[in-house]
This record gives sequence, structure tokens and C-alpha cells, in this order.
Amino acid sequence: MKKINAEATIRKIALSEGITVEEVRTEIKKAMLIGLCSQDPAIRAKWNKIPCKGDIPTPEELIVYIAQHVKERLY
Repeated sequence: MKKINAEATIRKIALSEGITVEEVRTEIKKAMLIGLCSQDPAIRAKWNKIPCKGDIPTPEELIVYIAQHVKERLY
């Protein structure tokens, strides 16, 4: 399985959207906070499954996690 390069993915998104890498990270973080702050226990459980080094996943950790799960479902 090919290693996922989350940094490269963020750069590609920034280039395609015509915004900075930091703006991409900010937008991902905003979307993540909405999910992380959910009161729904099922949603919170899904967020808690994402492996991360800190208290919450980084945008890069989220990208890698999602990409791995998409690949698993395809194969």
C-alpha cells in the first residue's frame, strides 16, 4: 500500500483552491472541531478512533486516517 503524504495533499488542495496551505489547515481544523464537539456519542466514538499523538488529531493525521479507510474499503 502506498504511503499517504498528507502534507502533499494539503499543498495540492491549496493550489487547486487558490489559497494558502495555512488556510487549508485552518478550514480542516474548523470542520474537525464541529465533529469533535458533537454531543452525539456515536460521532464522538468515531472521532476517538482516530489515532493521534496529541489530544486531538492534526489535519494531517485525519487525512491519513481517512485515506487508509477509503483504501481498505476499495480493496
